[in-house]
Amino acid sequence: MNPLAVALLGDQTRHTGLARSGYYRWFMDPAERLMVPEEARERHGRAQAARLRAALTAGSDTPRAARILAELQEHSPEFVRMWELQEVARRYDDCKTILHPELGRIDVDAQLLFTENRAQTLVVLTTRPGTESHSKLELLSVIGPQQLTP
Repeated sequence: MNPLAVALLGDQTRHTGLARSGYYRWFMDPAERLMVPEEARERHGRAQAARLRAALTAGSDTPRAARILAELQEHSPEFVRMWELQEVARRYDDCKTILHPELGRIDVDAQLLFTENRAQTLVVLTTRPGTESHSKLELLSVIGPQQLTP
């Protein structure tokens, strides 16, 4: 993560074990939902389940994906409901809204770049020049992850 990504999303590298996976955190860590608008959470959860299904067939780190699947099936009824939809997805781009704790709503375009074996993904987030989201991202590039309100 570069410094701007940490300012926008928090330090995602602090997670250990299965929590290093965004799939796992979405269903197991309520704090993950604070960054996604309520109206987009169902769609986001379904996309997470669908991407995990794709990861299980990608052949890169299927044992880890299988461990995540087993944990989620055991501990998350919401995941089980979404898993039973049998959706499969591999997104390469997306438009997302991130709820930043200090600056509020920031709309970003996301591009996902995969290594050849799909073991790693680079996520590139950009905003459209001239938008309020772009101004907020520029502000974050200056202030970093500091908290502005008490």
